[in-house]
Amino acid sequence: MRLIFFSFKASYRKMLFNNFLANKIYGKYFVLDLGGPIKYFIGKLLIFLKIGKAISCDGNPIIVDKSNGINFWSRTTLYIPKNLYNLNNNFAAIKNNHLQNNKHFQIYPININKTQIRNDLKIIFISRINIDTTLEEKNIWEKNKNQLMEDFRLIDDKEFWDKTILRSDDEFKKFNLYKKLKLLLRFDIVKNIKKNFNDKLDVIGNDWNSLSLNASPSPAIWSKSYNIKKIYNIYRGNICLDLGSIDGSVSLYHRSIQIIESGGLIIQSYQSDANEIWGDLKDKILFKNLSDLTSLINKLLADKRYCSFLLKEISNNFRNSKKTLEKNLDKIFEQ
Repeated sequence: MRLIFFSFKASYRKMLFNNFLANKIYGKYFVLDLGGPIKYFIGKLLIFLKIGKAISCDGNPIIVDKSNGINFWSRTTLYIPKNLYNLNNNFAAIKNNHLQNNKHFQIYPININKTQIRNDLKIIFISRINIDTTLEEKNIWEKNKNQLMEDFRLIDDKEFWDKTILRSDDEFKKFNLYKKLKLLLRFDIVKNIKKNFNDKLDVIGNDWNSLSLNASPSPAIWSKSYNIKKIYNIYRGNICLDLGSIDGSVSLYHRSIQIIESGGLIIQSYQSDANEIWGDLKDKILFKNLSDLTSLINKLLADKRYCSFLLKEISNNFRNSKKTLEKNLDKIFEQ
């Protein structure tokens, strides 16, 4: 049995891993949670003594030598501080097709809640939003809006991006524009779904009220007051709309895993790894444009038995997650 321990100082960082840290055994690996202001120092001691392998969250503590473990970053590699960027043991939660450094550690849903579709079935969307733009960003959006709305996948298509949106070697400039276009795309999608389904859509997030979408307030996502049980209860048994991370394109990241583990029926915009993650399910729960999404929602709202069937299919899709996580740990620690 090989010891793997997670070390991070701020207790709320544990939420990044969803149910991953709720289990101890992943095949040959024994996983220990040493997160929080006290256990964090035990983790630092084990790193110093070279006992086991550590996974540090967002560089606190920093692990310099890969033989001691890895630094796991909750967003993309572009958020890694410049003085740490070139460490060969940096791994990120989110991949982005427009970045060169895309080393990625994939977490999978486990301990999925077995639940029933609600009688008063709702469409749930929880998100932050900020659509303030510079003149350049606004012009780029207006120029490409129609194509992006016709095929949401184009925003992650490197060839389309370089030919039509922006060709640049400045990764920070491209990344900031990418995030802004994703937010603008997100706003237009949600605005249209609200128009079509009105009170069947519950938008949750403080930022949305200023945009006249009558949203409900949400707990601060990255604060100690974040109420994970409340969020799980909101998702559970409802249709949960997921438009991907604004940082990149992965099917499974903190928010989508949270939906799945809570027993929510996820419907998701196509991500770059959709075929690998979803297999045959991709034709049942994924969408690539507004027309696809509207048709899918109409179908689900009209047939709760089909919704229940999909919930079981999603759970079955991740029935071997522990084995998959063991293989992912192998890829990192047996290189």
